Amino acid sequence: MISDDNFEGADLPGETAPEIRLRARAVSRGVAIGMIVCFHGANRQFYRIDLKDSQIEHELKRLDKAIGVAKRQLDKIVSRKQGRIAESGPGIFESHRMLIADSSLQSKFEKEIYDQKVNAEWAIKLITDVYVAKYKAIEDEHLRDRYIDIEDVSDRILAALGSTPAAKRAFAKDSIVAAKDLKPSTLVELADHGPQAVITENGGWTSHTFILAREMNWPAVTGVKRILRRVKTGDLAIVDGYGGHVIINPTRETLESYSSEAARFHSGLAAASAISSGPVKTLDGRQIRIFANSDAPAVYRKAKTLGAQGIGLYRSEFLFNRFRGFPTEAEQVEAYRVIADAAGDGGVKIRTFDLGADQLLDQNAAREKNPALGMRAIRLGLGYKKLLRTQLRALLRASFGRKIDIVIPMISGVSEIRAVRALLEHEREQLAAKGKETGSPLLGAMVEVPSAVLVIEEIVKETDFLCLGTNDLIQYLLAADRDNESVAGWFRTLHPAVLRAISGVLKSAANAGKPAIVCGEMAGSPYYVPVLLGLGATELSMNVHSIARVRKIVTGVALEETKKLAAAIESLATVEEIEDTVSQHLKKNWGHLFPQDFSFSS
Repeated sequence: MISDDNFEGADLPGETAPEIRLRARAVSRGVAIGMIVCFHGANRQFYRIDLKDSQIEHELKRLDKAIGVAKRQLDKIVSRKQGRIAESGPGIFESHRMLIADSSLQSKFEKEIYDQKVNAEWAIKLITDVYVAKYKAIEDEHLRDRYIDIEDVSDRILAALGSTPAAKRAFAKDSIVAAKDLKPSTLVELADHGPQAVITENGGWTSHTFILAREMNWPAVTGVKRILRRVKTGDLAIVDGYGGHVIINPTRETLESYSSEAARFHSGLAAASAISSGPVKTLDGRQIRIFANSDAPAVYRKAKTLGAQGIGLYRSEFLFNRFRGFPTEAEQVEAYRVIADAAGDGGVKIRTFDLGADQLLDQNAAREKNPALGMRAIRLGLGYKKLLRTQLRALLRASFGRKIDIVIPMISGVSEIRAVRALLEHEREQLAAKGKETGSPLLGAMVEVPSAVLVIEEIVKETDFLCLGTNDLIQYLLAADRDNESVAGWFRTLHPAVLRAISGVLKSAANAGKPAIVCGEMAGSPYYVPVLLGLGATELSMNVHSIARVRKIVTGVALEETKKLAAAIESLATVEEIEDTVSQHLKKNWGHLFPQDFSFSS
């Protein structure tokens, strides 16, 4: 987290809005200049939309419908007489129901929409902020804490609004998104509009949000404390995704300086896209297969021009955003067919839904204290088999005549693989009985949990291929939350435990003659690619914008050289020793491929 000591600001003579510089942590390279748009909300993220007179009636109907949904949800909760909330729950939620039923509250929301001509989400935020401020000012502690109930009711209505179409307004191309936290699904929604950059208070290099930002080539920085208090919608800003800076209200001189930097960044993107495609080989002739992490046909088509030989990871959970909830079997079949057709002979490896309980179930349900260790991914699928079976049926149907394979996330042992395979065969038989044609997708496991590394020999025997998810593997091995800035110093990719785990997995797969695709952030980082090659990686899957850089590294090194590097770090005991050795090796042997001032500590 960036402290107040890193906040720089100075009043400039004659300036009504002085230039302000905020220190940040760069998580996606590039430079962008644009107008700030502040995003709010935890579950359903939103920003202010100014409505036309003709849109107000539609927005009032949206609000009324959402409040009706929220009321029905609370009615259902209050009516429960047994279970975890049998004692205090109904009483608490009865007060929530009374708040929603309060016609004066709804009328205030409606008045704000009508008077200010804004979207329902923004109206709810404005009124809720007023109520919360009033409750927090009350001296009586019992009454003061009622603001939590107001926020809870507000969140429930906002979640319900997410299921209804909002008023349409083009998201300005020169916008810079600012938020405390930014959900990956929000970025997916913005993909068609293409904001210039992203600024957040929280998040880490390997968080899904910033993985997506890098895939979309949006400069991004994080770690800006209290960002939504320091900026407002409409502020002109510069995001420096190289040095880690945010500049608010830049002077004319600063704008001129960064305008040239931004132009160079965009021209560099165009140049990277012009790199020739084709097979990728090391200097001594070893072919390395490069795949793309892609969830959209258009993205893969670009990746293919850069040399991608298929889709190594399709994150099916992003369909939840597209269909605003669990997609039907028919919707899934169509989506899988479309991406498989784009991948062609290269094929696509589709990961079953990697979701948490709060995403799949009621968003207002009790939050898990540690969701990374809770009901998520395949655990959630096996806990709610009806939903998993729907997805498996869709995958079987879509794979007929197409090259589609299935990846199971968060595998901890053989039992989960066998359970999924049994469900897969059952659904295949059921579809055959109904006369529906199915394909024969291979079944693979995501290796990202320490227990999977320890029983990798058994897992290899039960699967057709492996996907090595280095992001979560590092998180679980080192007990360092990938999205927590305060422990970023403990999230060390070249930790000896991480390298030994990767080496063991790759060797087991090679001995069994089965493919192992490295599909985490390591695979797309030029600085880690020589290490991965030396450890035995021959298949790498990455975001489209990493392909050109990785191709350059692969074609510029000899496999034997990378093996010497791996041997040199094999016996080292600390991450600092390994980072220093790798850094020196890169500079000495491949100085033409890497900047001379590079170091992992920087």
